[in-house]
Amino acid sequence: MLSGPFGKLPWKSRNIIIQDDETYKALGAAARRATAAGNAADTLPLKMPYLGGRQTPVTAQHFLTYRDEFSSAADGTYWMPRIPHPILMLRDQADGVVLPFEPYMLLSAAHGEGSLVQGITYEVVPDSHPIGPAGHTFTDNTEPLVDRVSAWLAKQHL
Repeated sequence: MLSGPFGKLPWKSRNIIIQDDETYKALGAAARRATAAGNAADTLPLKMPYLGGRQTPVTAQHFLTYRDEFSSAADGTYWMPRIPHPILMLRDQADGVVLPFEPYMLLSAAHGEGSLVQGITYEVVPDSHPIGPAGHTFTDNTEPLVDRVSAWLAKQHL
């Protein structure tokens, strides 16, 4: 089961979250320098742009592991077709972190040639709350989440 699944985090980081190639490249270069110097756990000297126009501290390890297009493994489109099991994917309608198109990137990967996925179900869980970070963790929508997961598990005879 995947809840609030991102599609391709390094791509999203570069093109949707940071939206500035010079800043993105500077963060990557700083992260590689820090790692080469043995300081991967240290906070980088420049902050990473984040959702809502905020700036957030980031370590070299975090940037290279999750945000960098060259070194990150945080690409759901790569991992999705390698899951040899049925998958339930849920997104809260009020999720302000994962954008509405991202789960479709994963669905496409799951249905791609050579995929090992043995069936995938995608549902948007209705939520009348305002779009925001709380929707990403189903904060105001726990009961419908549990209901969807329980129904899917029963259908799988689990």
